Amino acid sequence: METNIIIGWVPWPVAAATAIWFGIMAHHARKNAVVWAIGGGILGLIITTLVMGLGQAAFIPFTSEQQSLFRIKIGGLAIFIVLFLGWLLTSGMHRSLLSELGRPVEAPKTAAKEAAPAAPAAPAKPPGTPARV
Repeated sequence: METNIIIGWVPWPVAAATAIWFGIMAHHARKNAVVWAIGGGILGLIITTLVMGLGQAAFIPFTSEQQSLFRIKIGGLAIFIVLFLGWLLTSGMHRSLLSELGRPVEAPKTAAKEAAPAAPAAPAKPPGTPARV
């Protein structure tokens, strides 16, 4: 039986990177960065461990030469899934990050701004003034 060193250490750097990413996004959005960083780290650790574990179960009958390439593919897939889920979960913070990067962000329109009556136009001449010929 072969020892499985790669699956043992891959989830930890992914979890650390995800925690840093979530923490930075939360800090820029003025949210609680510590809570978001812990949640991001847990998300990265759980998703990577699940994907890598299921991948390990899938390559049990493979030869040793095929296992190393398959482990690299599974590691890449795990990182992609963590990035995708992390992007979805932090989508509410993307607006504040884009505004800090200098890109113009449109403010949402409110019903009060749209329903405001227009100011009445001033008459051209005061009433009762005779016309000059």
